Amino acid sequence: MSGPVYGLVLTGGSSRRMGRDKATLEIEGVPLARRVADALRAVTSLTIEVGPGTSGLPSVTEEPPGSGPLAAVVAGWEELVRRTGEKQPAVVLSCDLPAATPGLVAWLVGRPGAASVVPVLDGAPQPLCARWAVADLERARAQLAAGERSLRRVFGPGTDFVTEDEVEQAVGLRLVRDVDTPEDVARLALAPPLDGEDWVGLAGTSLPTEAAVSWATRPDCGAVVTFAGTVRDHAEGRAGVEELVYEAYEAPALARMSAVVGEARARWPAIGRVAVLHRVGSLGVGETAVVVVVSAPHRHDAFAAGGFVIDAVKETVPIWKYERWGDGEDWGTGALPVRSV
Repeated sequence: MSGPVYGLVLTGGSSRRMGRDKATLEIEGVPLARRVADALRAVTSLTIEVGPGTSGLPSVTEEPPGSGPLAAVVAGWEELVRRTGEKQPAVVLSCDLPAATPGLVAWLVGRPGAASVVPVLDGAPQPLCARWAVADLERARAQLAAGERSLRRVFGPGTDFVTEDEVEQAVGLRLVRDVDTPEDVARLALAPPLDGEDWVGLAGTSLPTEAAVSWATRPDCGAVVTFAGTVRDHAEGRAGVEELVYEAYEAPALARMSAVVGEARARWPAIGRVAVLHRVGSLGVGETAVVVVVSAPHRHDAFAAGGFVIDAVKETVPIWKYERWGDGEDWGTGALPVRSV
């Protein structure tokens, strides 16, 4: 769609299952509320928080506080309209979406048509990870005034309910999953597989390089080769790079990474364990973007297989990077067409 779009981050939930305020829960030192706020702010024309002010954004609270997400959405949108004098659609994100990125917000904003855009996850619509049309925001206000508290009937005819397959292909289901329990948060960090000799994964948090080396080390392997690709402060024709944002088609990316490992095993049958881990989301200079670890009985196979794997990952896996530097931002230069392994 074209035209300005507002952003709303909701931080006022009770978080009973989490056992603490989800909005202030930190991942890599950044509170969840701020992570979501940054994703919205990068794309929308004006973003505010509905809650106690934990995101660093201007905030407003629903009345009475804690009266539910319908009341929170209405309060936030009314405040945006009051500030600007204009009724515009809004991307609404709850604060418990730790993998949310500017790419997710841009995808919601960019879906064609003027109707609301609501991803479907595990068979259920996700209204708190959605683009709300003006008509549905007006409908929400009327329903709230009539005593309604549920979000079930807020979206009108023509709503774009995006299937799981479409979401997966467009941005990856991981980006629209929320966290409700400490176990959900723990799963954000990659952990070695319980069995098997291959470990491939995408993560929105720091890559566990030391854990990968430890996992790959076997008694029958005298060589463990590790490659770690980090964010540098420049790119082709771009000095002063400050941030990279990696976007991936999750299921195809993981499938391609597994295919790369399979090809490495076919070429070097003696290799032991192989780990291929890649970051998604926002990374600063010096942060690790990709890790490849290969163990083998002898160093020649480990070096050869490791070099093949990182080259093939860069050339065949559907992961893209967006660069931000001192006076601009754009997709990364020097990208290669994605080819078959």
